[in-house]
Amino acid sequence: MGSMISIRIHYGHRSSLVGLLALALTVLALLSYLAWGEEEVAALTPLSSGAMRQYYLSQSYVQADRALAGCASGYHFASIWEIADPSSLKYNTTLGRVSSDSGQGPPTAIMFLGSPIPAQGWVRTGYSSSATSSSGQANCNAWSSKGPFAVGMVASLPTDWTGGGQDIGVWNTETRGCDRLAEVWCVQDDSIWYDYLPVILNN
Repeated sequence: MGSMISIRIHYGHRSSLVGLLALALTVLALLSYLAWGEEEVAALTPLSSGAMRQYYLSQSYVQADRALAGCASGYHFASIWEIADPSSLKYNTTLGRVSSDSGQGPPTAIMFLGSPIPAQGWVRTGYSSSATSSSGQANCNAWSSKGPFAVGMVASLPTDWTGGGQDIGVWNTETRGCDRLAEVWCVQDDSIWYDYLPVILNN
C-alpha cells in the first residue's frame, strides 16, 4: 500500500540562488529515490527493523577462492549457522537461483545438462583456516585457496524426504575440492541503512 509524502519548501527573499539550487537538487534526489522500484529496493537494501533477513543461492558458479566476493552488495558469504533455520529467513528470488517448483523459497535442485542435481553452494563452517577434508572443518584455507588438494564445504536442501542423509538440521552438506565450481550461499547484512538529507542554512 502506497503512502502520501508532503514536501513543504519555505522560501525567503534573502535566500541565495545557490541555496535554492541545492534545495531543488535535494528534493529531486528524494523524489528519484522514492520512485525507485520496490523490487530493486528489496534486492539491495540491508536488513531493517522488523523485516525478515534475506538469503539466496547465487546464480553464478565460482571456485572457492572467489566465494568471499560471490554475493551482491548488502549481502555476504553465509556461514551455515546464519542460514541453519530457513524458516526464519526470506529467500530473495530476484538475486537467487530458482527452480520450477521453488515458488518464493529456495531451490532444492537445478537442471544441469538436462538432469536435476542438488542446488549446492559454498558455505562457511565457522572453523579455523583449514584445507582438511573433514566435514564441518574444510574451508579451502578460509576461502583463499583454489588448489586441487584443498577442500571446502557445500550445502544444499534435501530432495529426498524419506529420511537419512541430513547432516546439519534441514541441510545436506558434503566436501568439495576447492578447484571445482559451486554457487555461493549469501545472506543479508544485519546493518541498517540511514538516509540523511543535507541541511541548507540561510545566512
